[in-house]
Amino acid sequence: MSLNLSLHRLSLFIIIFWLSGVNATSQNLSLKQMESQLKHSYGLDRLKLLNELARQYQTQESRKALRYAKQAVNLSENIFSAFHTPSKDRIHQLQAYFQLGELQYISENYFESRENLQSSRSIALLLNETGNLEKINIYLTDIQTLIDTGKIKEGILSRTIGDLKVGEAISSTSRDISIKSEITIARLNEKKRNFLVAIEHYEKAINLLRNAGDTQSIYEIQLKVAVLLDSLGKYHTAQKYLSEAITDMESGMDTTPEMSINVKEQALISSEEDFPIASNESAVSDQIIEHDSFKFEKQYLKELADSFALEQNHKKSLGYYELYQSLSQKIATDSLALAEKMKQRQDEMLLLKQQKQIADLNVEAIEREAEKQVRLRNTSIAIALLIIACAVFILEMYLTKRKEHKKLVVAYHDLNHTKGKLEDAEKRIVRLLQQQVSGDIAQELLMNSSDKPGEKRFVCIMFLDIRDFTPMAEKLTPEELIEYQNKVFGFMIDIVQKYNGNINQLLGDGFMATFGAPVSHGNDCENAFMAANEILEQVRVRSQAGTIRNTRIGIGLHAGFVVTGNVGNEARKQYSVTGNPVIIAARVEQLNKTYKTQLIITEEVYEKLETPLKSEHSFLEVSVKGRTNPIRILKIA
Repeated sequence: MSLNLSLHRLSLFIIIFWLSGVNATSQNLSLKQMESQLKHSYGLDRLKLLNELARQYQTQESRKALRYAKQAVNLSENIFSAFHTPSKDRIHQLQAYFQLGELQYISENYFESRENLQSSRSIALLLNETGNLEKINIYLTDIQTLIDTGKIKEGILSRTIGDLKVGEAISSTSRDISIKSEITIARLNEKKRNFLVAIEHYEKAINLLRNAGDTQSIYEIQLKVAVLLDSLGKYHTAQKYLSEAITDMESGMDTTPEMSINVKEQALISSEEDFPIASNESAVSDQIIEHDSFKFEKQYLKELADSFALEQNHKKSLGYYELYQSLSQKIATDSLALAEKMKQRQDEMLLLKQQKQIADLNVEAIEREAEKQVRLRNTSIAIALLIIACAVFILEMYLTKRKEHKKLVVAYHDLNHTKGKLEDAEKRIVRLLQQQVSGDIAQELLMNSSDKPGEKRFVCIMFLDIRDFTPMAEKLTPEELIEYQNKVFGFMIDIVQKYNGNINQLLGDGFMATFGAPVSHGNDCENAFMAANEILEQVRVRSQAGTIRNTRIGIGLHAGFVVTGNVGNEARKQYSVTGNPVIIAARVEQLNKTYKTQLIITEEVYEKLETPLKSEHSFLEVSVKGRTNPIRILKIA
């Protein structure tokens, strides 16, 4: 028997009991973070943190775990005595009682453990937590076995102190003193007109009252804070506190309190001393008990009393019947008190709303009167200005009418002369513009507004570079260099324009050309490819003929979506093509130096070509700056 009992107790010590209400986010916090957060938490959030700290410290520091568990139980008693607390959140109260009972069991305070475990069992019955009931019953059965075998006995002093609930009384008194202290300090600062300090202490009192579940005092202090904020000119924040006060008052009026069986009364029902655990009672505990239904609870107690009477267990039958009568009387008393309290709150709410309506009406009346005065003044000013304007207009018409005929003839001749000048200027502007940019771009600039937003277009971009240009430039005079550039770029620009391309930038030793912007002319990639081949051929022919100095070039082609449009300010703008494809095209042209080639195209250009190519090389994958993934290129020449 002793060996079996020891093994049973050992199995209880290694049970890992997680309740479903543990806050998942708290599990990821360190103990120091949770303890720091505890200082600024109130109400249900504080209860969750206390439960989690008790659980975390259970295997590390049992004394701290026990302290946090006791705080959790005391706080849960305050929270769940408040009418506005949702019943589903009582799972956290169940956890608090169970953890305290478990810790006391481990520290061999069996009678205190039994009291808290019985409380948790009562809440589990109300919430129909059958899974938790099984684990709680294991502890209670083991404690009852220890009592029956005489291994533990309860002293008179511990029973007396437990019945007096000294810890709960001290905790409640300490909390009340803290609340009164904060309110007193706030009132003193309010008298001294230190409103900001007063508001700070009023807010601390509100947080402490939330733990105590005193909604009546909370909304009264909220109204006080709203008045102080209004006097400081913080109207928006004051309106927020006023709305919270009305919401708290309405929630207190609309929510029905939980007049269910008291936790300690349920503990009495489940007490092992008066009513030992029996098989039929375990079956009853598995039934669904809706703690929000008073009729069901009364019927439940009545059925228990009747069932034990049939079994001739008069002691238990009488105990349950007394609880049934006590619950009925409590429901009747609480209903009358609640009705009176609800009526009082309704009257207060009605008065508060009437005061708010009166204030709103006063404000509306003042605003309407102010608007009326403004409208009247504006109307008078408008009429006066209109009369003056009409008089000035008539006078001006009279004075100008006499000169109008003479000026009309002179203006007619001046207009014809100016028109001729404007037409000549327009022709010169177009001619000069076409020298600076291609015809398509010039037409785009002339036809469309300079403020037109950029547009996304699919284009083929050509970068061309003259090889060994810098050493050549050092040997030539400025005149010779300009002559060379004009000869080389002259036929290249003609070829680009022949294939509907546009020169965007002349770079001295090369240029950037775009096919497909601002206007697409069909297959822009095909046009760019044909232009590149013809440029290479002309460079070869002219170099061999001596028309130009011996020249080698590198061309890179890439296609993609870019943004086109005018870039600059009102003083200077330029038609620009921007986007990642422009950068990649420049990088592709530079690869000619690496591979000793003159023309390289990317896979994007190759896929758009209409005529299949015959190349000695297959596609190469290369990494270029400005692009995360490698690009595929094809060496053409």
